Amino acid sequence: MIGSTVMVVVCLIACAAPEDPADKPIARAYDKVLHWSDLRKVIPMDASQEDSAMLAQRYMESWMQQEVFLRVAESNLSADRLDLEEQLENYRRSLVIFNYEQALVDQKLDVDVTEEAISAYYEAHRSNFELKDNIVRARWFKVNEPDKRVVRKMEERFMGGNSEQRHELELWLARSGVTITDRSDSWTPFTQLLAEVPLSEAEAGSLLIKNGSKVLKEGNTAWFVEILEHRSRNSVSPLDLVRQDIRSILLNQRKLQLIESMRRNVYKQALDKNEVEIYD
Repeated sequence: MIGSTVMVVVCLIACAAPEDPADKPIARAYDKVLHWSDLRKVIPMDASQEDSAMLAQRYMESWMQQEVFLRVAESNLSADRLDLEEQLENYRRSLVIFNYEQALVDQKLDVDVTEEAISAYYEAHRSNFELKDNIVRARWFKVNEPDKRVVRKMEERFMGGNSEQRHELELWLARSGVTITDRSDSWTPFTQLLAEVPLSEAEAGSLLIKNGSKVLKEGNTAWFVEILEHRSRNSVSPLDLVRQDIRSILLNQRKLQLIESMRRNVYKQALDKNEVEIYD
């Protein structure tokens, strides 16, 4: 029955003019009726017949289910829970005020936060930026090389610290298609490095204590790790890591101050004009 109704509805949507007075009923739920004009609002006019039929059936079944659930809810809720007028009015008021405040913020909020302001907030609230994990500035890469002599030469150049030797090593890596993970200019959670490099707990602790370089070998695989700087868990986070967080905090403070100032000003204006008063 529903299938044949759907095909009729699809034909009506495709063929009838938008102002066709013949608004045929297509579904019923208790005393409520769904008309084809309601359905036409949710089905694109350029949809194929097959898509229109599928969308029509889904919409009608969804509409009937919603009406059934609504009837059951209305039948079982107490009178005070069914009285939604006050709830709707409170929601409407909150929504109107929120939208106005958001428009005010979009129009008047100064979003330019200077580095001086960020640094000042950081210094005044350092205890709020405690690290939850060890972090490092580091570089690392992995090499699969069965020739032990090649690996040994790579290790010599990596551990030697000579810039010319390091450059030779990087050229070799580039020719071999080895990718270097370079986080020397940013902070990385140490757990992320450990997820890629199989450091033992002792090796990880040693690297964090004194920084430096290390090569780990396992079969034909070698991991090369260089820790340039680290900050320990529970210490103060570097400013670079929390700069955007501080900027967001300062902007939110400005936003709240702007809204509070607007509320005070408009209320004072209303009082001055005797537009609001408390009766004796």
